[in-house]
Amino acid sequence: MNLAAGLKRLVLGPEHKPIPNLNRNDRCWCGSGRKYKACHQAEDNRRRSTELAAAATQKTTSLKRGF
Repeated sequence: MNLAAGLKRLVLGPEHKPIPNLNRNDRCWCGSGRKYKACHQAEDNRRRSTELAAAATQKTTSLKRGF
């Protein structure tokens, strides 16, 4: 890892892969061959809700500061 990449990761945090939008009965994105609802749907829903909550908290704190 070079210096620029290290600083970027330090400032922005670790990179997260985007969560794919799949229907419940589609095959899972991980390649297991299982249906999405039985494989990763619950985990992806938890991750989405956590990201939304963090974004909402960040938005309200920036409004309180007057930015």
